[in-house]
Amino acid sequence: MLDALQNAFGNSGWPYAFLVYLAIGWAITRPTGPLFGRFMSMLGWPLEMAQRLAGSTGLPYLFLLPNMLIFGLFTFAPFFINMGFSVTEGQSINFESRDWAGADNLRRLLAEASIDTGMANQEDDKFLSAVASTFVFVIFQVPIMVFFALCTALALNRKIVGRGFWRSVFFCPVMLSPVVVGFLWTLILKRQGVLSLTLLDWGWIDEPVQWLTDPFWTMFWSIFVYTWAHLGFYMLILLAGLQAIPKDLYEAARMDGTSEFRMLRRITLPLLMPTMLVVFVLALIKAFQAFEELYAMNVRWTSLVAYIFETSGLRGQPTANGLGIAATASLLVALVLVVLSLIQIWLSGREARR
Repeated sequence: MLDALQNAFGNSGWPYAFLVYLAIGWAITRPTGPLFGRFMSMLGWPLEMAQRLAGSTGLPYLFLLPNMLIFGLFTFAPFFINMGFSVTEGQSINFESRDWAGADNLRRLLAEASIDTGMANQEDDKFLSAVASTFVFVIFQVPIMVFFALCTALALNRKIVGRGFWRSVFFCPVMLSPVVVGFLWTLILKRQGVLSLTLLDWGWIDEPVQWLTDPFWTMFWSIFVYTWAHLGFYMLILLAGLQAIPKDLYEAARMDGTSEFRMLRRITLPLLMPTMLVVFVLALIKAFQAFEELYAMNVRWTSLVAYIFETSGLRGQPTANGLGIAATASLLVALVLVVLSLIQIWLSGREARR
């Protein structure tokens, strides 16, 4: 053991640096008490110094500082860069090579006539088509998601055999990568996939169906797969809300002879409504951001995020002003999400004041 330590640190200056570090800690903290306590005080002297300098009220902000720096680097910095792209034009990502455009990118996105050619604008048709398809997806997917998450949470909140196992089963898709989910369902839903071959064997269809590109089925399976992938997350939130409801209310209702349906309508749903509100708004925001699973499945319709992804030139051939147009579209989507978040905060505050 000693030979191993000597070989590891014999030609290194780390032991001496560590001794100097402890000496500085002893000189600053002047520890007293048991030997182990003294050693820990010398070892943690930077934290003690930070607490002395920041005080008891400032120390939490000191610990939050690294997280806020990382959050600012990867959230606020890209946001302001995106704003810069939205008011400039050109194909380069270097701002020195981009010209000021003002609101030209917004006109390129929404105007009926192209400001560059004077002809009919094709970009607004593609953008509005993506908006319409996304709204159809959101209108159907969010209520379906919330309804089945509520039903699943109600079922798994009861005393059933293997309750922990079934909770894990429903939550398992949440832990999968969205790309893995997309490719998994592609194998099931492609023309020669499991679903088509099974229905052929049963005699339910006469020829294989390409479920993800068929106009009649593509939106249905998009909603189904996206709901399947994210159901467990919202189920878990609702399950936590159900377990927070006092059991005494149900016991008193049973003593009065109240039926299960009446307890659901008069006790469970009213007390679960704040949690339901949070789940609904979170599902709404997430549905507007739907992209990974749909992109991996290569569905026929184009979502807002997919439109931004393609217009920016990240997939396919970059266009002259595609980056600015995509940045403008992303800011419009961000504005919608901010409005939804503010509505959630307002409604949550109103529920809390009741």
